[in-house]
Amino acid sequence: MAAGGARALLVLLLLSGAAPRASQDCLSEQQLLAAIGQLQQLLKGQEARFTEGIRGLRNRLAVLQRSVSQAAPTLPGGRPGVPRGCPVSCPELSAPPDGRKFGSKYLVDHEVHFTCNPGFRLVGPSSVACLPNGTWTGEPPRCTDTHECSSQPCQDDGTCVEGADQHSCMCPLGRIGSHCQLQGQTAAPEARDPGDPGDPGFRRAPRCAQEERAQRCSCEAGFQLSAAASVCQDVDECALSAREGARLCVHACVNIPGSYRCACPAGYRPSAGGESCEDVDECVSPQQVCPPGTTCINTGGGFQCVNPECPQAGKASYVKTSPFQCERNPCPVESRPCRQMPKTVSFHYLSLPSNPRPPLTLFRMATASAPGRPGPSSLRFGIVGGDSRGRFVMQRSGRQTGELVLIQTLEGPQTLEVDVDMSEYLGGIFQANHLSKVTVFVSPYDF
Repeated sequence: MAAGGARALLVLLLLSGAAPRASQDCLSEQQLLAAIGQLQQLLKGQEARFTEGIRGLRNRLAVLQRSVSQAAPTLPGGRPGVPRGCPVSCPELSAPPDGRKFGSKYLVDHEVHFTCNPGFRLVGPSSVACLPNGTWTGEPPRCTDTHECSSQPCQDDGTCVEGADQHSCMCPLGRIGSHCQLQGQTAAPEARDPGDPGDPGFRRAPRCAQEERAQRCSCEAGFQLSAAASVCQDVDECALSAREGARLCVHACVNIPGSYRCACPAGYRPSAGGESCEDVDECVSPQQVCPPGTTCINTGGGFQCVNPECPQAGKASYVKTSPFQCERNPCPVESRPCRQMPKTVSFHYLSLPSNPRPPLTLFRMATASAPGRPGPSSLRFGIVGGDSRGRFVMQRSGRQTGELVLIQTLEGPQTLEVDVDMSEYLGGIFQANHLSKVTVFVSPYDF
């Protein structure tokens, strides 16, 4: 500090202290004003340097903010993305109350699966996948208690089946209705005696009116006057449509008094419109349908109980990290055969209707590098086993993705297996490969 600044501080000390002790300590008015002016200049300089430092810091923060914004693309809706070069991951998911979660990896294209404990049903998706924008393909599901079938709503030996949102009744032959409460017609009207007292539902008394000298009779919708004009006989819409080459129902048509209904095979229920059939998911039933230690896989018209086992071959050993995923234990440094074995083995189960229209993409494989580690520079995909018999091909669908495509139609019922391999290379040097074992269940029906 300059001598003038020190003198100015001395003046402040004198001003803030007691009165001068002697006349020789007093300053003249001119000296005092000069000292105050020097101090004001000193404070002004300090303030300018402080303001300049704040301004420089603010500018550096603005430059950093612009660089981060340019590196991270903006997602739809204005949400910030992930900086380029960083692995994309989705938020962590938890198991729903009264349920279980399978899968602990949250990188792009990884899936998480959900199931509910016995006595509960799953509401929402059973699987979600991580998208490149860092979000899941659906909201996490929840498990809700179900007591619909416990009240035994189905009549006349009907079987109650729990669905995702409601129950349905599978009726025995000859019974129809949402609760099997109605008698269905099991034979065409022509084969019945019009006077058969056991079949009163398919006849109605005509509505007759006297018009001048003649009597005119009519029937309600779905009925027609018999030849003797003494009774209204039910119209068999199913037989009429069959004779005309039309198809009222996707599976079977059942004639009922005044109308018809569509019936579905075991394991299916009528859709909302009534003409088609939709599969019943037996795996969400509150009753346990599979033995302990196995997993229920829903198929068209039924289900399968599976418990895939990890391979044990050569010097490589595997540990099961989820019901459908095995990972290889670390290999000894000198064991090249061990390193040539798949690093991961995953199991996948697909359900298809009979005679699907090819080409049809069934399954995708992808890779994602761990944070801080370089990803593979190239990938190779191929079919390495199973019952392919030329019905499938494996093709690249992106730089980091391959897909299994069905190229021939499949007539059900049948079960096919195909093993798909994905090998990783870095600079032309083999790094690791991953094996996916895909099982395809083909339904007997084309719906």
